Amino acid sequence: MENEYVTGGRIAGLVGMAVVVLFAAFWIGATIWFFGDGNPDRLEDREWVADAEARCAEARDALDRLPQARDAVNMDERAGQIETSTAVLAEMTADLAASAPGGEDGELVGLWLGSWESYLNDRLAHAVALRAGEDRQFRVSVERGEGVDALLDAFADRNRMPSCGDPLDIG
Repeated sequence: MENEYVTGGRIAGLVGMAVVVLFAAFWIGATIWFFGDGNPDRLEDREWVADAEARCAEARDALDRLPQARDAVNMDERAGQIETSTAVLAEMTADLAASAPGGEDGELVGLWLGSWESYLNDRLAHAVALRAGEDRQFRVSVERGEGVDALLDAFADRNRMPSCGDPLDIG
């Protein structure tokens, strides 16, 4: 009777170990897929990525020098600050579009910049609502089942362009 228990315990231990190993293998594989070179959203033109990150960082620096919308004393001032910062981001995205790579990378960048366009329009619509006296939470459009802010961040993260995601400056 004691041998059966030990054998059953050993089998349960081996099964438990196998589950842990499979779980670890899954997460290692998922991490390599998400951050590795095989990600379908990863751009091959790493020089463009480096240039884009530098341009986005420049825009972030410009945003940091502006008054923050969350610090505005009234809705009209908040709207003005959003419009000013949106102009900085619009110039950034125009520069990125002008330098966009060709081929498959260009298609991916085009989709991403399309999400940026929606996001910029959402910002301006929010400023219009504030000027009309509607004090509401900032809302973003949904594309491909996600908020455009999440799409901006995901693409920027996958391509290691941290400055190119949602600037989170509206509050």
